[in-house]
Amino acid sequence: MLKASTKIVINDEITLKRFAHDVDDVKFKTIQSNRDHLLPWLPWVDNIYFPTQVRLFTENQIKKFDHGCIFGYNVFFNKVFVGSVVIYDVSERNHNCKLGYWLDKLYRGRGIATQCATTLIDYAFASLNMHRIEIRTAVGNEASIALAKRLGFTKEAILHDEQYLIDRYYDSIIYAKIR
Repeated sequence: MLKASTKIVINDEITLKRFAHDVDDVKFKTIQSNRDHLLPWLPWVDNIYFPTQVRLFTENQIKKFDHGCIFGYNVFFNKVFVGSVVIYDVSERNHNCKLGYWLDKLYRGRGIATQCATTLIDYAFASLNMHRIEIRTAVGNEASIALAKRLGFTKEAILHDEQYLIDRYYDSIIYAKIR
């Protein structure tokens, strides 16, 4: 079973800490204040209406972290919670996984997502022995597409009508990086 670090210090400003209940309330408030910004691209946002839902989500993520199938981290910028970054769909047998991320809109454009993603990609390749990492994003999510390109991922495919978000289907783009 894979084991991951519980805390990753990226620099003096940015720290990743494994999902824990100590930020559930602030995470809920951040999701709510970013609902319009996140909902067009992240289907799980539509399932978060109460703080208890964040607590249940966190509990589930902690169990999956302990079992080595998801490694979810809260992102802190100058000790303030600003989003999450996750290695998920981890296949130890096939040495591959997916990378997901979201940030509070107030902290976009500062390189935080790029630094967090770069750190987790390096960690997945070096410490978790991954060979392939995917990013899946909806067509039209220009910020996520730009991040995937900035990280050196290659566009591999478009999956038609793969995501149902809000009131319609969206095509998804698969980006991948091979070690």
